[in-house]
Amino acid sequence: MKNESRKLFNRIDFWIIATLLVLSLGIYIWHAAIFQQQGGFVYAQIIIDGEIVYVVDLSADRIFLPNQLPNVSFQIIDNTIAFVKSDCPDQICVNNGFLSTPGQVSVCLPNFTSLIIRATEGGDIIDIIAY
Repeated sequence: MKNESRKLFNRIDFWIIATLLVLSLGIYIWHAAIFQQQGGFVYAQIIIDGEIVYVVDLSADRIFLPNQLPNVSFQIIDNTIAFVKSDCPDQICVNNGFLSTPGQVSVCLPNFTSLIIRATEGGDIIDIIAY
């Protein structure tokens, strides 16, 4: 029997791996170029009972309570916004955390309140629409 030593990678394996890495990098750059934000003004809309009640600038850090819902409060920190207090039993809206990307939504169903992040340029990125 011959004592054959086999290499872990031969030349063809190296070229296949290098090609896949370059292809992956190209797809990543293409995806980032298409879905990048346009740098527009980002703001939040607070909708209560299907009506836009507040349009909120995210540039100033603060905590505020809507007049219509004294048991719900929002907090703005570093251009992000979140529900921080709600009287709903499950607290899903509070547990969603801070939103910052246009198209993100947080909803408090018992209070009929929605929080939506919007942008003036570039439009929103919508994942799904359900009817």
